[in-house]
Amino acid sequence: MLKQITSVRVSFCPFSPTSTSSTVFLNRIYSKKNQAANPTCKIDVHTTAFSKDPSVIDVTFKDGHKFHINAAELTGDDIIAQVSKYSKRLSQQEDLQGQ
Repeated sequence: MLKQITSVRVSFCPFSPTSTSSTVFLNRIYSKKNQAANPTCKIDVHTTAFSKDPSVIDVTFKDGHKFHINAAELTGDDIIAQVSKYSKRLSQQEDLQGQ
């Protein structure tokens, strides 16, 4: 999944119940497999002490497309699915251009 991503920024309050999806997303992208796929991907984690601050995930892809995700409205699996779907589309485009 990280192969097509240039940067990820996650901002959340770890004490807020709405931060669960952000932590699930971080857990998945910090896997050794993902980091090996793209060791140059910049991952920035910003934690706040205010539970009213929104949980936000910003993802920038190789083609310049950006996702701004309000993590409080989605589950971690939904966020992973959205990011993976776009990453797969970019990989398919690269494969077609390479042929």
